[in-house]
Amino acid sequence: MQGITMLIDFEQKFADYIRDYMQKHHIENEDDLDDIAPDLYLEWLDMPQDWLDGVSPNAYFAAMEPSRLISMLEQYVLSNITVPGPLLNCIADGREKTYPLLISLLKSYRGENEDKLRTIIVQLIEEMDMEHPYDYYIEVIAGSSEQTEFSEACADELRNAGPDYLEAVMNAFEHASSAYAADCFLDILTDMPYDERTYNHAMERFLLCDQQQAFYAQCLGKIGNPQALPALEEALRRDNIRYYDYVAIRNALEELGGQVDIERDFSGDKDYDTLAEMES
Repeated sequence: MQGITMLIDFEQKFADYIRDYMQKHHIENEDDLDDIAPDLYLEWLDMPQDWLDGVSPNAYFAAMEPSRLISMLEQYVLSNITVPGPLLNCIADGREKTYPLLISLLKSYRGENEDKLRTIIVQLIEEMDMEHPYDYYIEVIAGSSEQTEFSEACADELRNAGPDYLEAVMNAFEHASSAYAADCFLDILTDMPYDERTYNHAMERFLLCDQQQAFYAQCLGKIGNPQALPALEEALRRDNIRYYDYVAIRNALEELGGQVDIERDFSGDKDYDTLAEMES
């Protein structure tokens, strides 16, 4: 990381501008600006500012070298200051030069706010329409024992990786060392092209794992194989079924074309009573 620069809170600067704008135009309620706020923001980005030595927010970042932009991104995240929109825009616009730097930072950075920084990088790669390092995303999930913002960002992109990565994700699922990683990979597989192994794995877990039946029912619904209907119907008839599981299984059954003619009374179920109280 390059030398630390005094960081400007652009979000606060724009809030100050909005406050002055409201005073100048005798606007008392900020909600009255909802329709024009986006346009005001775009105009403000191109306004020369004294606190930027006479350049606009857009021009301030546009004058920076790619390596400086990446360093500024890192510094903003580490300082817990909202990353400025024009900084992100400049990184995205300069994709040919900033992309390799982002990939390097993504794979090498370890430190404070690590999860947040790497999540932002994944989102930037998507916005830039550049190639995602899917193999690295698989490694991240495989090494995770619990859900994090970053692991979920990796999972979200892997869902769109296409058929070329089905075998890699399937292998990662079958060799997963944590329950979180296994469930995450299975969930990703349900969004990939149909594979009989995905169906078999989801069905096996649905039948064997009582505590996660709602999740595995959702997987079966997404996979779309109507052969799951008998098992779903049988589960729906269980006397001790929980309301949360009942809803997920019923939704999966209907998603697969089944019909539900079993009405149950869930009075006394914690989830059901909480929901009923919220709706009353």
